Parts: sequence; structure tokens; C-alpha cells
Amino acid sequence: MNLHARRALTRGITWILLSETLFAIMRLATRWGAADVPGLEIGAARFLGGAAVAFALARSRGVSLAIGDQRTAWMRSGFGALNALAVFHVLGQSRIALGDVATLQATGPLFVALFSYPMIGERVGARVALGVTLGFAGLAVLVGPAFRTSGDLALMMLAGALCYAMAMLSLRRLGAHETSEGIAFHLSLVSGFTLLLLALPRWVVPGTRAIEAMVASALCGGLAQVAMSRAYALDRAARMSAFAHAGVVMTYLLEAAVWRRFPAPHQWTGAALVVVAGLVVSGIGVAAVPAPASEAAPVARHAEPDV
Repeated sequence: MNLHARRALTRGITWILLSETLFAIMRLATRWGAADVPGLEIGAARFLGGAAVAFALARSRGVSLAIGDQRTAWMRSGFGALNALAVFHVLGQSRIALGDVATLQATGPLFVALFSYPMIGERVGARVALGVTLGFAGLAVLVGPAFRTSGDLALMMLAGALCYAMAMLSLRRLGAHETSEGIAFHLSLVSGFTLLLLALPRWVVPGTRAIEAMVASALCGGLAQVAMSRAYALDRAARMSAFAHAGVVMTYLLEAAVWRRFPAPHQWTGAALVVVAGLVVSGIGVAAVPAPASEAAPVARHAEPDV
């Protein structure tokens, strides 16, 4: 690896760790504000705020927000909105630990690996099976002891992770002419208005604490999305996604620091298995069919998360 590549890798890791820190704070802010208002209200604010961030970034860079491939973009944003619905509904429930939510979110790349060949024709290596097996073993360890009290929420998060995978696989079909700002703007608007409409029947007028939580969630989530996009633009997506699992540890640590809610042994064990599974799949498991040089860059540039 030459000096330029090492510097790019270092900058990429810095951006990805910043992104995961901001996402962890976003989860914390959502759970904090959910004591006063439903999680969907905060989720709506997060995504509409994210749309504002994408719009401002596009204006500052002078790039277009227009989407050419509307069908694929709507498919990507539709699945992204379903993932957002699951995440923010569950974040608003105190029956499940915040770190467990982050761990369940981290299963998304496992589903991406499972469906990459049947959906987009990308072959995966034999070690992906090991990674997926480890991941689902970790889920059994994590969810099993608390299934009676929070099993419905865990299943919702897994459904959200599956939607995340469908969104990411749809994203791979978008052409090189689409900008990351345009894709993020489209996703944020669709998700924001979807959550807003679903929150209206049970709307609660937010007080000061809830407004602060909404602002923090929108700001941290929007900035995290930008930081993630920059990270993936600097180095290979597989290598960057390996570092993204730091968000699980950060979320557990923040939860322990703020609410003195320390993870039990089964939570650490389950989370560790899911993280290792993600490392196997993202770092050494995926042996994708080589893409043409003209397609490689857009894949990295568009690889930003939904929440």
C-alpha cells in the first residue's frame, strides 16, 4: 500500500468512526426523547432534517439532486423507509436495550451477503456461510433470554434489517450519474414523510426535552450520513463496513454511561458473535464478481446507511 492509499485509508477510518459515534448519539437522543413523544415523531424529524442536510450539501457542492432512475430509487427509498419505521419504533420502546437495537441493526450486511447472488448476481465466497451462521447464532444468544419481554421488537428489527439489505441491493443498481446527495435526499424525504404520516394519529405535542432530542437526532443522523458517504468514497466498501461495527460497542458504552444499564454476559456474547460475523462477511467473506472500473466508484460513493 503506497503513501496515498494509507492516508486515504486513515481518513476513511476517521470518517467511519465519526459516523458511528454520531449514529450512537442519535440512538441515545431518540431513546431519551421517546420518554415524552413516540419514536416515530423523532424519526420523522431525523429524516426531514437529513433531507435538509443533503440539500445544503448539494447546494454547497453545486451538484444536482435529480434522480434519473426513478423506479430503482423508489424501490431503494421504499425499503429504506420500512427499515426506518422498524428502527425508530423500536428505539422508542424501553423494553429492549439500546445496545441490542444497534446489534440487531448490524445484521443488515448479513442479509446483503445472503441475497447478493440471487438478486444482483454477485457471487460470494464460501466463508460467507460461516459469517452468516455466526451472526444468527449471535442473535439466538442475544435475543433468547429476553424473548418473552422483547421478542416482538427483536423480530421487527430483523425485518428492518432485511429491508435494509433490499435497499442496499437496490442501491447497487443505480447508475453512475446519480449523486450520493440526490439519493440521500430522496431517501430522507420518503422516510421522513412516511414516518410523519404514521405518527400523526398518535401525535404528541413535543415539549422542550423532546424538541432537543429531535434536533439532536436530526443533526447527528444527517451529519453521520454525510460522514459515512465520505468514508466509503475514500476506501473499499468492504474494509469500511468492517469498521462500522464499532457503532455497536459505542452504543452499549453510551447506554451504560448515561443510564447505568450495563450489558449482561449474554448481550456481550451475542453482540460479539454478530460483530465477528459482520467482519467475516464484509472483510474476507465477500468475493464479488469484479465490476468494471466505471462501476466501482459509484458503488463506494453510494454506500451510505439508512439511519
